[in-house]
Amino acid sequence: MVWALIPVKCSRSLMENSCTDAVTLDKHTEAAFVHQQDGADLSFDRPLDLAPMPTIQLFEDGRCIQLHPFHLIDGVEGVRFGAFTQHERWHLLLPLFGEMDHSSAALQVNARWVPSESSIDLLRALQPGQQLVQGDDVLALFENQPPSSAVSVEASTPQQLLHNANELFGLLEEQISKDVHLLRSEWSLEPFGPSSSTAIFGPSASFLVHPSAVIKAATVDVEHGPVIVGPGAVIEAGAHLKGPLVVCEGATVRMAGRISGATVIGPHCKVGGEVSNVNFQGWANKAHDGFLGNSVIGRWCNLGAGTESSNLKNTYGEVRQWDAQSQRLQGTGLQFCGLLMGDHSKCGIGTTFNTGTVVDPASAIFDAGFPPKHLPAFSWYNARSATMEVQDLSRMLATADKVMARRGLSLTQTQRDRLSQLHAARATGN
Repeated sequence: MVWALIPVKCSRSLMENSCTDAVTLDKHTEAAFVHQQDGADLSFDRPLDLAPMPTIQLFEDGRCIQLHPFHLIDGVEGVRFGAFTQHERWHLLLPLFGEMDHSSAALQVNARWVPSESSIDLLRALQPGQQLVQGDDVLALFENQPPSSAVSVEASTPQQLLHNANELFGLLEEQISKDVHLLRSEWSLEPFGPSSSTAIFGPSASFLVHPSAVIKAATVDVEHGPVIVGPGAVIEAGAHLKGPLVVCEGATVRMAGRISGATVIGPHCKVGGEVSNVNFQGWANKAHDGFLGNSVIGRWCNLGAGTESSNLKNTYGEVRQWDAQSQRLQGTGLQFCGLLMGDHSKCGIGTTFNTGTVVDPASAIFDAGFPPKHLPAFSWYNARSATMEVQDLSRMLATADKVMARRGLSLTQTQRDRLSQLHAARATGN
């Protein structure tokens, strides 16, 4: 039995101005950890044992665009917030449902909804023909009636929704504290034992590691939050870790790396240099010196040696950032805001990013200099000459194949399709 993701057409009232497919978490079906579209092949991931529970389908509403550029390849359910992706988070909470009298009816759940145990209580109380709302956001809906005829039920307790991409780093401290309990059980974490080579500042019980993690002569500061090191992760000699911090499975903190919270280093990332309040989605490399702060780095990104990102204006004023909905620069309300880099993007050595820069997926920046504050998907940008071309699709896919093959992975057909769609939109100016 594995975790199922099945394409489902959602009502236009839920999906207006958004994607038209959804994913399903289903106890009966074998499927894969991919966001699948109509006509795409079904692939498989790790087996999971689930207790009896209703079918849950994750849908994307019109506000998912505010999570740009991180929803473009793997959907909102693939976005990592805190220690888990949205998909993983719902999966971990599914066993709390138990049996439901109307479990044969599928629940459609907003993919931007960050669930908690109180969320499960609200869903258990929802009846077929009802939709759960919070203000003008639809949180969930039973599918056996058209959404237009559903009876709205206001959530009785405040529920968290992802509203924009900057929350993926800005709310990390709070989310990591919420994730500690789930991480303890999911990763079988234990307090780090006495060591003559690793110094811990603060309560040692807040330094939690998986038995397979490797810690080599590090300094660990847990006075301001926990430091959690997952299965197979490696902390190299001379690294300094300051919580709150989560180092996910298979990730590496390079020697002399200086990592401060709130930060999440996603699965199989390699991170070094100076990092402060960054969300690495997974399989990304920032292995060398250079500062990165108040940022989100997508999957399969690579930051060349000496890459620097400004996160504070010289005037200490509000940072402006490119907005996908309005297609122009907008105020963020933030004083500290660094880089948002979409999946499969890369930058060469010595790249310098201005405050609030947004790099869309599959872009490449080379030659030292400042790129503009927004690079559309498939940009091939020479920072020294300030010239931009549209990167060739076949060349980009060939590079992705090489990069992912080194980790024993490959692009799914769905991911290839989405990258092709992004390239076509860029090439036609849409």
